[in-house]
Amino acid sequence: MARRIVIIGAGAAGVSAAASARRVDREAEITLVTEEPYPAYSRCGLPFVLGREIPSFKDLILYPQDFYRMMKLNLLLETRAIELKPSSRIVKVKGKDGGVKTLGYDSLIVATGARASKPPIKGVDKSGVHLLRTISDCEDIERQIERSRSAVVIGAGLVGLEVASALKERNLRVTVVELLEHVLPMMLDQDMAKIVHEHLTRYGIDVIVGRGV
Repeated sequence: MARRIVIIGAGAAGVSAAASARRVDREAEITLVTEEPYPAYSRCGLPFVLGREIPSFKDLILYPQDFYRMMKLNLLLETRAIELKPSSRIVKVKGKDGGVKTLGYDSLIVATGARASKPPIKGVDKSGVHLLRTISDCEDIERQIERSRSAVVIGAGLVGLEVASALKERNLRVTVVELLEHVLPMMLDQDMAKIVHEHLTRYGIDVIVGRGV
């Protein structure tokens, strides 16, 4: 009987695990489960689609559907793992249509990656407030841009500054707010950060540091 491998998560880690498993075992039944509507893609490129340096979110997708067929990978999009039963070696998953089915496995790999952090701020769940982690997040932001004149970006890390630059390219008034004392606080010391801060200001992005939202 073919070995059954279930991988929860179809990002870079999940697809790499699936490809490695296929190289080791040509007969295994390999299933990838992802709650997203797209398979593995470059998350680093998301801000550059918002800024229109990259034409489309679909340009970020790493592998065509033919890749998954060639590798004999069963790809379940818009499907969420809702329950694990290691003692029975089963995973319950729920599809977009609400239907629940059970996947049996011999080996289970959890490759779900990180999640965007939602700060404990009053009003964070209101309309017009967005996280940025997935293509779906960016599609929501794209729709918001079309009817907006200004934007506030919370966090002056790499992603925050890339998004701020993208929104500026889209002709929005942009303000970046950073709780710590300078931009890129995990990467730069204060002297180097000052150079970046001044560049952002010359570019027309307002930057507020040392203040929490």
